[in-house]
Amino acid sequence: MNTITASEQAYDNIRRMLTNGKLKPGQRVSQSDLARKIGCSTVPIVEAMRRLESEGLLVKQPRKMARVRKLSPADFEGLYLLREGVESVTVRLCTERMTEEQVQKLVELAQTFEEVWEEERLAAETDIKIHRHIAECAGCPFLVEELDRLRVLEFTAGRPTPHGRRPDSSNIHRALVEAIVDRDADSAEYIMKKHIRRGYQELLEQLGESTRRSLTS
Repeated sequence: MNTITASEQAYDNIRRMLTNGKLKPGQRVSQSDLARKIGCSTVPIVEAMRRLESEGLLVKQPRKMARVRKLSPADFEGLYLLREGVESVTVRLCTERMTEEQVQKLVELAQTFEEVWEEERLAAETDIKIHRHIAECAGCPFLVEELDRLRVLEFTAGRPTPHGRRPDSSNIHRALVEAIVDRDADSAEYIMKKHIRRGYQELLEQLGESTRRSLTS
């Protein structure tokens, strides 16, 4: 029977604080402050913070402090290049290896996305589930871990909130799923790359809009 250690619990709590926005990009946090918020000693916090620093989510600071990672435009470029590489591999392996049961779950997730894409939060959650399911079906846990790390970093380290109507990405999800269902690895990889690159272009537009708003506010 596996027992969750105090440091693992602290890690999960701090990571949750990052993903739900309770810790903001660029914010400085201390071991004692995190221990107080979580309700534990600083001993497990030290190990949890060290682990989060190794994942790039926290940046170590002097005097038992850390800063929540904030990505620059150049950082986002690197992140999306890494995502493109990782997800090109996962979708190819997924297409070759996934079971019929896994295919059916992917189809259901894609249908859900089409139903909720106008609702920003639900669409984002479903999009993450689709990409993670594809990675899981690749049958390589290390790739799943790396994708999780990149997605958490993307959404906790300064991605601007979109304003106005978002582009409908249900069509490209539909095409991606059709390629996977048809076991067409080449097409699936091409569509995935196109999907990631379009996401990066949308991010650049958001970054530009965010900068303009800050200059005029």
